[in-house]
Amino acid sequence: MFCHSMTNSMGEIMKKDKLVFKSVLLTSASFAGYNIGSGFATGVEALQFFAAWGGKFAFSGIFLALLTSMAVLIAIYVIGFEQRFVKSSDVYHYFCGKYFGIVLDYYIYVSMIFVTFTMMSGAGATISQHSGLPAFAGASIMGILCFVTAHLGLERLRKALSYLCICTVLFVLFCGGYAFLTSGVSPIAGSANSEHYVSMGLMLRANTFGIQNPYLSGLSSAGLLIVSGFAWASATGSLCNSKREAVFSGIFSSLFFYMTTAVVVYLVLTSMDHVAGTEVPMLAVVHFLLPKLSVIYSIIIILAIYSTISGRLFLIAKRYDRGNKAMGFVIILSITILAIVGASLISFSKISNVVFSIMGAVGIIVCIIVLTRFIIAETMPKQLL
Repeated sequence: MFCHSMTNSMGEIMKKDKLVFKSVLLTSASFAGYNIGSGFATGVEALQFFAAWGGKFAFSGIFLALLTSMAVLIAIYVIGFEQRFVKSSDVYHYFCGKYFGIVLDYYIYVSMIFVTFTMMSGAGATISQHSGLPAFAGASIMGILCFVTAHLGLERLRKALSYLCICTVLFVLFCGGYAFLTSGVSPIAGSANSEHYVSMGLMLRANTFGIQNPYLSGLSSAGLLIVSGFAWASATGSLCNSKREAVFSGIFSSLFFYMTTAVVVYLVLTSMDHVAGTEVPMLAVVHFLLPKLSVIYSIIIILAIYSTISGRLFLIAKRYDRGNKAMGFVIILSITILAIVGASLISFSKISNVVFSIMGAVGIIVCIIVLTRFIIAETMPKQLL
């Protein structure tokens, strides 16, 4: 009887562990899917924050970004799980207080709108670079798709984003493995001309508080990830079933994003002579290494952007529609139209450089605030908070 009881208990524990792992995987993949968008899938983010510094500094910046984002995401997921905020704005008030929380609340959602502009521009640039069609055509197609999908709801979006993320990550890993086995070019050798390309304006580097530094770029990348994914991490943190699950969701969300980013950076570094001067670096990489698959990767980029914009449109509408579906419809439609117009007027590389640099710098400040508040909450007795 005792052995039978022990066997049943062990079976239940293993079953629970499998369910926890599945939930962590789903949540982490959805976070990565929510953030891979145009900056990641096109390679612009990897280029401007990391690869533009050359092979000597790129991976140090990624490691710093990984550790920083991991710590902050653990805090956001855990607080999202513990507090289960009724209103999406409550999480900002919790971390930043009443008044700065209001400022951060508005900033996060305004930044989402600007990121949506950037994503639309990325869609237009991808279709234009591959097919020769005007950027407006690609942005318009993307806008229509995202407008429809943004009405799915949080749980359906979480699943859709996780599956799209897995497809994108698998393709990037395949390209990375192929390049590693066949190119024979190291990241340092491949990026030997990086300084020349930057000085010629063929590649842009992210600015952090007006300073260009590879390590600050790493912190800024983490800041951009946190600001971009804050609302999503908090919302999906409330779907976690335990604190342990929330912690692992924070760890794996960061790992998924930056391990794949490292592969993108590796590909860009080893193919830099073919990337410089292009609007969509990863498409140039794939066209150089595996030209027959460039059509497939163009589709993957579009899907990645599509998944990211849909998630942001959903969160923006949910924040401001006050439960009114008609109002949510108007909000999503208005932002979509503005994004299409904006994406058609400004080049992808320029708008992404400005938007990502500003958001990354502000994100560093947000990271400091979140970690400070979380440490206080975890170390001080609850009655003193």
